[in-house]
Amino acid sequence: MLSGLFINLALALIFGATIGLERESSKPGEANAGGVGGIRTFTLISLVGGLAGVLFLHEATSLALCLVAGFLLLLISYYIVESLTTKRFGITSELSAVATFFIGVLVVIDIIPLQITVAIFVMLVFVLSLKSRTTQLMAGISRHEVQAFISYAIIALVALPVLPDYSYQLKDLPMLHDIMKGLNVDVERFDNLDLINPRKIWMVVVLITGIDVFGYILGRIVGDKSGFAVASFMAGFVSSTSTTQSLALRSKKSKFINHLVGAAVLANLASFLQIFLLVGPLNPQWLISIAPSILLMVLTAGVISIIYFRKKEPKEQADEEEKKGTNIFSIMPALKFAGILIVIRIVTRVCLIVFGQSGFIISSIIASFAGIDAIIVNLADMAGKSITFEFAFLTFLAINATNLMSKSVYSYVQGDRGFAMKFFLSAWIIVGVGALWLVFI
Repeated sequence: MLSGLFINLALALIFGATIGLERESSKPGEANAGGVGGIRTFTLISLVGGLAGVLFLHEATSLALCLVAGFLLLLISYYIVESLTTKRFGITSELSAVATFFIGVLVVIDIIPLQITVAIFVMLVFVLSLKSRTTQLMAGISRHEVQAFISYAIIALVALPVLPDYSYQLKDLPMLHDIMKGLNVDVERFDNLDLINPRKIWMVVVLITGIDVFGYILGRIVGDKSGFAVASFMAGFVSSTSTTQSLALRSKKSKFINHLVGAAVLANLASFLQIFLLVGPLNPQWLISIAPSILLMVLTAGVISIIYFRKKEPKEQADEEEKKGTNIFSIMPALKFAGILIVIRIVTRVCLIVFGQSGFIISSIIASFAGIDAIIVNLADMAGKSITFEFAFLTFLAINATNLMSKSVYSYVQGDRGFAMKFFLSAWIIVGVGALWLVFI
């Protein structure tokens, strides 16, 4: 018990010293620049917080509350005097001191798991370290950019939550149901056919426009090329199809075609990694048999993306005036793609109902135009049971090939032709290398 307390106090000291080091390093050569302090001050603040935690543990609540109140009163007094003297009214260092104090308290009293306290500490240091980056981001921000961010907030945070998260089926639309009956269609077969889920479809719109918005923000922080690479890789875990479509749309108004292709390949690399998460819990044995093929595709996609990222563009830096006049995102292309996706999903579901098990591979290939996650899960359920591992692997390769080809088609229709052709070639190389594992099975 006593040794654990000493360890927690030592952790509090380390956390305080680290935060103090960051505060000190953010003001090099500015000894009289103001602010709460550096390594020694923040170490002491965290230690005082830890001592308050010890008092709480030993039920000396009144004394602990006096220590907390005394610290806050001292900090507020310091802020008033400092701001009046220096005419600087920022409170970043003061808030950092409060957070450091309570991190010291949390480490000792252990009312939340230590991992969460560590996560809070890491996030605090990360946010504090962003000072130079956020200054760069906000420098010269225009009204046009602010309006774009507000518009995206309406799309993502206002419109999305109010849409129903319900899959409307044919039987939910009586008028359409009666029309199909009048055409002598066997309606009962299609009664449970999913037509549209408004929230999921709008999520596609949010994701496509979000790639542009977050890619733009990251571009301001780390540069256009790296920004879209990071945003695309993260979004690839959600929907590589929507991400590829978003990058294809951007390729029509960007000179960085090679880097956008590299980002699109990176998004699909993320979707290959996601297969491990989808298949592992359902069918570990089948996952082991296809893992070499997946790893080959991941490695190939990684090499291709690096090649495209290293290629020089015709014009390395866009003109600032051109950037300011460019829309950060456009909702109409995203709505068009969502409409295409609705049609494809309905058609593929009809094909699945009509073909059934007898046309399993055909229906799976057709369904892959709309995405492969559901098909992968279905394959994992059936592999080694109703179908052989080899047949499941062949279907796996076929749906990946078709899915990548469909993304090339979307890119050709709505994006730059050069982007579409380069992505098409990359897709064939990735699938071809993945298929090499056929030789060994």
